[in-house]
Amino acid sequence: MAEVASSILGPLVEKLTSSVFEEIQLVWGVKDDREKLKSMLEIIQKVLADAEQKQAKEEAVRHWLSKLKNFCYDAEDVLDEFEAKALQRWARSTGHLTFKRKVRYLFSWLSNFIFQFKMAHKMKELRERLDGINKEKTELSLSTNVSEKAIVQRKETHSFVPVLNVIGRNEDKRKLIDLLMRSGEGGAGKIGVVPVVGIGGIGKTTLAKLVYMDGRVNEHFELKVWLSMPIEFEVKRIIRDIIQSIDHEASRDSWSLEMLQNHLRSLVENKRCLFVMDDVWEVRREDWLGLRDLLEGVSEGSKVIVTSRNKSIASIMGAVPPYNLSSLSLEDSLTLFTKCAFDQGQEKNHPDLMDIAREIVSKCGGNPMAVKTLGSLLHSKDNRSNWESVRDSEIWQLETDILPSLRISYDLMPSYLKQCFAYCSIFPKNYEFNSLELIQLWISNGLIQSSGGNQELEEIGQQYWEELWSRSFFDDVMEDYLFLTFKMHDLIHELAISVSQPESFNVNIRTHDQDVSSTTRHISFSDPSLLQEDELPSYLSKLSGVRTIMFPIKKEGPAGESFLEMCISRFKHLRVLYLHDSSFDQLPSSIGTLKHLRFLHLCSNRSIKKLPNSVCELYNLQSLGLAGCEELEELPANIKSMINLRFLDITTKQQRLPEGGIGCLTSLRCLFIGDCNNLEALFDDMQLLTSLRKLFIGGCPKLACLPQGIKNLKALENLWICNCENLKLPEGESDEPRSMSKLRTLMFMGLPKIVSFPRWLEGSARTLQRIDVAHCPNLSKLPEWLQNCSSLRKLKIDDCPRLSSLPDGIRLIATLRELWIDDCPELSSRIAARSGEDWSKIAHIPEIYIDGRKMK
Repeated sequence: MAEVASSILGPLVEKLTSSVFEEIQLVWGVKDDREKLKSMLEIIQKVLADAEQKQAKEEAVRHWLSKLKNFCYDAEDVLDEFEAKALQRWARSTGHLTFKRKVRYLFSWLSNFIFQFKMAHKMKELRERLDGINKEKTELSLSTNVSEKAIVQRKETHSFVPVLNVIGRNEDKRKLIDLLMRSGEGGAGKIGVVPVVGIGGIGKTTLAKLVYMDGRVNEHFELKVWLSMPIEFEVKRIIRDIIQSIDHEASRDSWSLEMLQNHLRSLVENKRCLFVMDDVWEVRREDWLGLRDLLEGVSEGSKVIVTSRNKSIASIMGAVPPYNLSSLSLEDSLTLFTKCAFDQGQEKNHPDLMDIAREIVSKCGGNPMAVKTLGSLLHSKDNRSNWESVRDSEIWQLETDILPSLRISYDLMPSYLKQCFAYCSIFPKNYEFNSLELIQLWISNGLIQSSGGNQELEEIGQQYWEELWSRSFFDDVMEDYLFLTFKMHDLIHELAISVSQPESFNVNIRTHDQDVSSTTRHISFSDPSLLQEDELPSYLSKLSGVRTIMFPIKKEGPAGESFLEMCISRFKHLRVLYLHDSSFDQLPSSIGTLKHLRFLHLCSNRSIKKLPNSVCELYNLQSLGLAGCEELEELPANIKSMINLRFLDITTKQQRLPEGGIGCLTSLRCLFIGDCNNLEALFDDMQLLTSLRKLFIGGCPKLACLPQGIKNLKALENLWICNCENLKLPEGESDEPRSMSKLRTLMFMGLPKIVSFPRWLEGSARTLQRIDVAHCPNLSKLPEWLQNCSSLRKLKIDDCPRLSSLPDGIRLIATLRELWIDDCPELSSRIAARSGEDWSKIAHIPEIYIDGRKMK
């Protein structure tokens, strides 16, 4: 894709023109090659807009763009080799030099003839390849006078399209509820099946959710379970998911099938149940009958709603004809489109655009996903030419399995969003994403470029995420304290797969025997059982430029280190190793040879006890995840050498985190310390983390105090301290107005030792936007400086029984939009609606919830 090529080519040109590479060229004698590469790339940049518009119909242009993109990847690898060598030299010498002095160490490498010869040869090869690509460009007659036809990005990236009312499904909802309420409907036996069938994006899941949350349904069924179905109908996994949905207690990953079956029967026995099996792709009848038999202990009138694109699924699982969900009418489609494209009532001011809207909607075939996506794309765009470009796009005429409307939405994205969206395809269908983790992956793959100002890469990544959300590419968004979770609709995921091929490949039961392109860069394994322990699969052995190896499925990580050793040996340009839930007990020492590695996550490995010292030679590493590594005895002694770390998430058996370790990681932006059962003290040089934005400390029952330096984290924006039952917070001085002067969110949870807020938090009064306090049984008062919280929007207090009143000054906080009070008996009585003696303090707040009830 031209748009993806341009997003890679631009940073490549910037790297070639950087002051760092100017010194590199002088040292290694590659000045001529560098100048020629730069010159040719700048010429090629000028024709990319024309190539983008022609690629849909011209195979030769698509082929040329593919060659250009692969060249850009390979060129970036070569330039990174130069920089990695410079960084290695600098890191081994000192950790306190300026960046310019880092590069000057290159002069001492002149004696390294082998490296010099190898790199000069690679630069020459790059120049010759690009020369051929440039000549092909001439033969394609690409023009430099074509401007990019892309809708301008919204200026306000935080302004999302409002949550929409569902349009045109009231009658479907009524009929489906009637089917659920009828005794005996859905086939013989105690449990009836109601299949809902329709094409992708037609609204099957939305309809099922409407029914699932309906008040009549809640009253009719004693127990409800929602299941997002995997591609393979695996009975044991489905049973485990049902149990987990009902009973959230201890993990049952090690339970046998018989144990799971017995427990499931006990949970549903003699209860009228509703199960929703959303998005069933394939099922063998014997598997379904086996699962159904397990559920026969339910009461009469229990039902299963099955949503599927496949009508044969309905005949396998259901004894009654499926409920076929039809398309929206033109008028309903236009109503939905209008809600997405305009703020309320604004469509009346644009009758010319509404005429075009009707034409666009008529091409969507009544598919709500298509309508919603295009409406979101055009939100707040009042330029007629933007709307006409969507209406007149040639994509409508292409024969493809991807909805043309979705493809148009993708094509009209800015190039920087396209590559971030395409990367999401490496995750499996129905995956629950974590926004913080995804942004880290984008950064590690170089998909987020600095704006040249003071914005952090993480902030830019968050803006990218919000823009994709606003365009309806992300769905089911839920707020967590630390991040956002979300999913991608099946059709959106299929679009991501379509635009990311052949760069990305997801290995699963359906694809493991397919041919893999030699240009594949990102690989994920949804089913590690398909891997052989001591042999690299043939589809991997022919690859060399792989940048991502990922095991994204929980409880499905690699078991042995031999596969990892083969990957390390084969793929020297790896940027990402995502080894969640792995079970090997040793990380190969050869890990230190991956000089380009930016992201290494071993989260939830419960076997590994020690990391090799060589891991500290990963000088480019930006994200290290060790959360849930319960047997990890200690962090590497030389962790301070990992000078580019921006994200660190750790679990360790250490009693103390010493000085001169984590405190030296001055590039650190996020630090998570969790589930460290033996930890008694943190590092005293915490104040050196001058770039730290997020700090989480949780699940450390023996931690008695925090270092005094915590109050000097002046860049900190988010502070979460949870479930540390022996922790006392340092008081500090009240005359420290600059302490934590950028803090935006604060959470204290499960801290029985605190009786009041530490005084050094007063410096954050004017920046705090959200405060959460929960399970702090001895907290007796909130700070008087709360009245100075001129940015506070949300205050939540839960299970703080000694807290009897709110400060008088809370009535002065004009920005406060939400107040939540739960399990605080005395406080709740004082602020009871209109009758409580302190109600007047909070009456100005728009939303008030007390003990689960909305008071206003």
